[in-house]
Amino acid sequence: MKLGRCPICHSDIHLDQLLEDDAGRELLALIAKCKYDVARPLVAYISLFRPEKSGLSNSRAVKLIKDVFALYPQSLLLAQALSDTVQAVQNKRRNAQNIAPLTNHNYLKSVYETIAPKFASTVGEPMQTKEVLEQQKQAEEQRKINDTIMYIDRLYHIGQAIEHLAGYDVWLSWKQEQERLNGNA
Repeated sequence: MKLGRCPICHSDIHLDQLLEDDAGRELLALIAKCKYDVARPLVAYISLFRPEKSGLSNSRAVKLIKDVFALYPQSLLLAQALSDTVQAVQNKRRNAQNIAPLTNHNYLKSVYETIAPKFASTVGEPMQTKEVLEQQKQAEEQRKINDTIMYIDRLYHIGQAIEHLAGYDVWLSWKQEQERLNGNA
């Protein structure tokens, strides 16, 4: 199946040819699973490793992507670090300061560490620990229970029928506990 023409070399791009190669399939899967707008800067970043007179093999591209994901979680911070790295390296190449392909991720590491403090106050869900996420989930569930109790209690105090409401059993347990605590005090 012809996808279109390469905007750079103008050769036809065929999806079935990409899928014939195991590394090509894996490459497409990795890019398709990217979150937080990481895909586009990631593809631009791995292109910085392409040798000047040849292409970057699919297996090398897969390895590079896996290396990046092993170093950093997918996040807006990673997307920004990748974009900044690509822009800086391309600027150096335009000015003929350094046109050699990248050989490691040290420049990305440096950029990531430099911009990380800017993102410290906007840490996203992927960077939080499982314990923090679980605590947030439990707090949200407790807030919903408290909201239900308060809603039904208001209706009870104004004389509305509440036995048919979802959450009545929760309110009734709470009300009985409140009466027990007040009776013993």
